Amino acid sequence: MSQHFISLQTAKDLISRYRESFNDIATPEFKESLKYSETFDASAIRAILDQPGCVSFRAYYGMKEDEGICLVFFGVDANDNNIINSTKGGEDVIVEYGKDCPPFCPAGVEGLF
Repeated sequence: MSQHFISLQTAKDLISRYRESFNDIATPEFKESLKYSETFDASAIRAILDQPGCVSFRAYYGMKEDEGICLVFFGVDANDNNIINSTKGGEDVIVEYGKDCPPFCPAGVEGLF
């Protein structure tokens, strides 16, 4: 079992703590920039993981030109390096442009509970 798996209760606790602290950590000028979640197509994540030598993936926090916070994913090799194929004449597999919540939130109470 992966060291990264957590229980549903732990997930709820982590997410609830973030949402409860949201107003304290989001300054007024960036309040609309922070999101609760981003949703990505499975095919995009598979494309990262299917790269030769990929053993994991890494998420970076980024900021769009409109100041929206986003996630940027890279594949990672066994030496803990980002996989950047363009340095070897290939095409990079880097993922962003998830569906932000809000406005694209899952059904239910805040999407999880």
